[in-house]
Amino acid sequence: MSNISPLNVITNLKSVAIWMHNVIKAYESGAIPKKTASALSKRTLKKFSKYIPNPEERENYDKLLDLFSSLSTVDRADGNFEKFYLGSLKEELDTLLESLEVA
Repeated sequence: MSNISPLNVITNLKSVAIWMHNVIKAYESGAIPKKTASALSKRTLKKFSKYIPNPEERENYDKLLDLFSSLSTVDRADGNFEKFYLGSLKEELDTLLESLEVA
């Protein structure tokens, strides 16, 4: 079993994006089941939705919120769609992380 748990304190967008990436990697490696990945995401999404971004973070916050919503429903994806779904999420997270590195 993995040591991934919901984020308790959210202080910046980069740490949240990295956490999401780690959840996806843990799920893909079999360290956590699909339902656990979804449940962790739902709990952390509740906390993240209360985070108040500064004006410079607003656009990336909205993107990350959308990605969070997608990750929290990973338990509904199956087969080839699941592979596409996770690949798309990782690609979007990588792009977001790159933009957060520049900011």
